[in-house]
Amino acid sequence: MKKLLYRFHNFKYRYKLMILILIAGIIPTLIVTCYMQMGMMNTLKEREMENMQESLKQAVDAIDNQAQIYENLIDYLSYSGDLRKVLKMERASDFNTYLKYTQVSDPLLNMPQVYHKEIKGITLYADNIQVAHGSTLAPLSEIQGENWYPRNNRSLIRWYVQTGSQNKVIVARKFYDGSSEINAVLKITLDYNKLFEPFEKIMESDFAGIVWDENGNVVYSCNKIPAKYETGKVDTISEVQKSFSSVTKEMEGNQWKFCYFCPTDTIMESARYLMLKNLPLLTACILLIGILSYFFSRRLVCKLEQLTENMNQIHSGIREVTVQSDSKDEIGVLIRTFRRMMNEINKLISEVYEAKIVLQRTEMRALQAQINPHFLNNTLEMMNWQARMSGNLEVSSMIESLGVVLDYNMNRESKRLTTLSQELRCADAYFHIISKRFGKRLTVEKEIDQKLLSIKVPQLVLQPMIENAVVHGIERIKQGIIKIKIHSDVENVYLQVMNSGKPLTKEAKERIETLLNQRPEEIAKEMGHHVSLAIRNINERVKLIYGEEYGLCIEQEGEYIVSTIVIPVREKKVEMERDSRENVRKRLEETGRF
Repeated sequence: MKKLLYRFHNFKYRYKLMILILIAGIIPTLIVTCYMQMGMMNTLKEREMENMQESLKQAVDAIDNQAQIYENLIDYLSYSGDLRKVLKMERASDFNTYLKYTQVSDPLLNMPQVYHKEIKGITLYADNIQVAHGSTLAPLSEIQGENWYPRNNRSLIRWYVQTGSQNKVIVARKFYDGSSEINAVLKITLDYNKLFEPFEKIMESDFAGIVWDENGNVVYSCNKIPAKYETGKVDTISEVQKSFSSVTKEMEGNQWKFCYFCPTDTIMESARYLMLKNLPLLTACILLIGILSYFFSRRLVCKLEQLTENMNQIHSGIREVTVQSDSKDEIGVLIRTFRRMMNEINKLISEVYEAKIVLQRTEMRALQAQINPHFLNNTLEMMNWQARMSGNLEVSSMIESLGVVLDYNMNRESKRLTTLSQELRCADAYFHIISKRFGKRLTVEKEIDQKLLSIKVPQLVLQPMIENAVVHGIERIKQGIIKIKIHSDVENVYLQVMNSGKPLTKEAKERIETLLNQRPEEIAKEMGHHVSLAIRNINERVKLIYGEEYGLCIEQEGEYIVSTIVIPVREKKVEMERDSRENVRKRLEETGRF
């Protein structure tokens, strides 16, 4: 795959365009063709399944109607008063008993066979019948071991299918007698093939059907599926549904389940035939797309190839534009722009060269203006020892605090982040120096979560905020309170410096908003060059490190002016857009210049 991508990457633009046009034309064509084919196959399958469902419903309804006739018949006979009299009569003589059997029982039990050819026989079994009378009456003891014998006392109809050498369907129920004086069972024997004849008639070629009783036993099956589609023996509905397209229906009376099924491939054969019939048309469409893609790509890339050849000539030293175009499309604009670019290229080279010289001179002046931190630290150390030797410990402590603040401000290791404990050390040193000025007129309060001392924070943010609080708050009223509060929630850490003083006016709030959001040159025009930009530097550095959603805000909360820096709890890798990063850096550089 990598080799193919590499080769495609090195193709000429014309060939790339031709391939892309081919892909853009062939893929939608194939998708539409496949979608239509799948829709056609699904529609054919749905229609076939609907036809199968309708055929199965008609067959099951026909069998169910016949079953209702037989159930009504056996219900009628079980409630027959004449049969009840025959079973309750006293045996006076064999001849009289025979007459009752032939005059009463035989007509009642044989007449239904004349009107219903499916009935092969009706037999009444009773415990007071000692000797069988033809096929209509028999002792109850003859059937007590049969599977279809109703063993419960409820007068429910029992359907039983006997398969084997002689297939037959038996409908049986106990003879109704409210006084329980008669113990008898009525049995109707039905023709197996005639009963299931409506189901067999719908078995066309490539179709099969199975009927299960309420216990899951197969009572009927008919298979006309060709051998090539056979998947082995299937005896359950789940096996049929797994291997074939099938529909099922349950007969309400006896809870028989009918399943009508066929191989899925037989349903899809017509769809495959249509697909093969449409294949030449699909092939012709693909060939037409290929021919059109060749001519379109050649026409579109002609001027672009001429421009490429001209650029190669310029690369070899011939600075003359030979390609021309008066079209208003993108390639025409590109050619005309290329011509204008060649006219200005020498001027651009000259400007870049001069800009580099100016940059070098600026860097040289910046290096010359740097203060040697080693010299300054060594001088402060000498002053500290002189103060100690003179016994002036107060001056010594002030020099030490000044050394801490200056060393931290110089940031000789150019660290972007430092620990909160180091930041607080610099703040404490500044407080020590400023306390010598204000004395007891300045009160410092701290509320710091000790768990946050090890987190990383931007370097040199607290001391400028404290200095801003002193200059704009404490100095104006000659006394006051400065609070440092550092806390966190689930996502963010909050560095807060609160100072007492005069409440912020509307003009002061607008000035702060200008400092935080406008460009440095605009600030200088509106407020003059002597305005402090410390809070702007802090805000820009926080945004540069963590993202635009973090930064510095200054608000009035009660009697305190609160400066709050919001940073994330854990240092994130903030992915900033290149333009956004450059804008922030430029603003920082411009802020430093002003």
